[in-house]
Amino acid sequence: MKSWYERPQEIAYLLNPAFCGEVIRRSITKYYENTDIPFQYPLLYLILPIVLHRVTRDKFPSSSRKQMHVWLQENQSVRIGFASRAKELVPITKESVIFLMQLDALAIDNNGNVQVPKYRKVKLDGHTDGEIAEIMNKAEMIGKWFSRAGTVSTIYTMWGVKP
Repeated sequence: MKSWYERPQEIAYLLNPAFCGEVIRRSITKYYENTDIPFQYPLLYLILPIVLHRVTRDKFPSSSRKQMHVWLQENQSVRIGFASRAKELVPITKESVIFLMQLDALAIDNNGNVQVPKYRKVKLDGHTDGEIAEIMNKAEMIGKWFSRAGTVSTIYTMWGVKP
């Protein structure tokens, strides 16, 4: 991975660890609102490639009532190129997870279970609408979908990738 200063400015701005970390955190937080089953470490690597890809995000249903596997069957085109997107975003995900762990905003136990400590939400101006709000809403939808989708291997299989 290129150092921070060697990255193209657009990439550094769009995929910065604080933003991507918040996307990951919101997804995990929503996951735990819907289940007591621990969030498994490998699922971290699916969040960003799903949520940050505009074409995929635009095809999301308006609510998370629809099951993820049903939605994927109806929108199989979102899996095209997903494996390469996921692979490209592995370093960004790792960087974001490290950033969150340094801030004690995320913890991983010896069993690979991911926890997010409670925190006081700070409402930021300008993030209540537009693309950023949409990305955060879809991250929460992914967390809810993951909570109901089954095991890690089932979720990876749905998306056509391997952990």
